[in-house]
Order: sequence, then structure tokens, then C-alpha cells
Amino acid sequence: MKNRNTFIATTFAFLVSSACPLAAADNHSEHSGPVMNYHRINDRLVTGGHFVDDGLAELKAQGVTVVVDLRDKPPGGQEEKLAKQGVEWINVPIEWNDPEPEDFERFSKVMGAHQRDKVLVQCAANYRASAMTYLYRVVVEGVDENEAAKDLHAVWTPGKENQKWADYIEEIKASML
Repeated sequence: MKNRNTFIATTFAFLVSSACPLAAADNHSEHSGPVMNYHRINDRLVTGGHFVDDGLAELKAQGVTVVVDLRDKPPGGQEEKLAKQGVEWINVPIEWNDPEPEDFERFSKVMGAHQRDKVLVQCAANYRASAMTYLYRVVVEGVDENEAAKDLHAVWTPGKENQKWADYIEEIKASML
């Protein structure tokens, strides 16, 4: 009986995900969108990691016009690949193991200059991207911390996985709020 129930549940999940790709795409699995750990914050802002398969074209189809890449060593040709899709690429390099207050200042300037654009904030796995986006939303845009934390924690929880980033987030908030 247990095997039959497992079979039915598995079959149902497969059918739902096949028939409803948007439902499957919103489950925050590692490759559920055009980029790894894809997370939509609102109609204007998404975060994610490296591109998956045909992610560049999918991102363009979603209306993204700017990619803010936080990797300190982005893959070669990234700017050219995005330019072919009509998407602007901006690199704001942030070293994973050593984020600095100046990194947040540079990121904030770029985000401020693109307030009217549909933006993907990107890094390798959407950890830097989600953390910096959280900080920007709280410190600059005045979004409630609890609301912004829901989007951060949908991807990862700094402190549990990396204390350096938890400390960095608290340092930036303390110095700017």
C-alpha cells in the first residue's frame, strides 16, 4: 500500500509540474528559473546565480534590461552575451570571503541609477546577490526588515551558512540606519 501511495503522489507531482510550469518554476529548486536559485522579489527585481541552459533568452523574454553581476571573477564574455540579448551588464565585484562597506556603496549607486529598469542582481549562487539586495531594500528603499528578510531567506540564511555575511549585514545596517 505504501508503494502504491508513493507512486500516486510521485505521478501527481509530475503531472502538476508538467501541466503547470509556473508552479514548478516557483519552488525555488536549484535550477527553477533562468539562473540558479532564481528568486522574484517583485515585478522589477529578481535575484539569482549563474545562468542555466537558455537562461539569457528567458531572462530577456521576462523583460530584464539590466544585470548587476556581483561576482569578483565573472565568466568571460558575459557582457557580450547579454549585449546580444539587448541587456546591459554591470559588474560590481564583491569578494565572497571579504565583503567591504565600499561594496555596498558601489552597489547602491548602481541600483539607484537603475530604479526604473527591470534588474537581475546576480552572483555565483544568489547568496551575495540576495544579501546585497536585502540590504539595499532595507537601508535605501526603506522596506520593512521582516518583509525583505523573507526574500533573503527564500534563498539562504546568512549566519547558518556563513557568519561573515551575517556580520556584514549587521555592520551595514548599523552604520546606515
